[in-house]
Amino acid sequence: MKISKTVFFVFFVTLISVSSVIAGTNTPPKPMAKAAAPKPPDVPIDQSLLLLVMAALLFGTYTLYQYNLKRKASV
Repeated sequence: MKISKTVFFVFFVTLISVSSVIAGTNTPPKPMAKAAAPKPPDVPIDQSLLLLVMAALLFGTYTLYQYNLKRKASV
């Protein structure tokens, strides 16, 4: 039973993939004229990056500590 489900899934995914490829356009789009690229938004990603890294390290340390406490308690 499990093999037939796997075969059906593979067949279905292959069918979807092939139909997506066939449905695509045959000709590539025409190149755009030389225009100025749009300006990226003025939102710096590194504004609070240090704070984010510190929070991630603290949360990771807390999670590992809790995991080790539970593991020791079960022994």
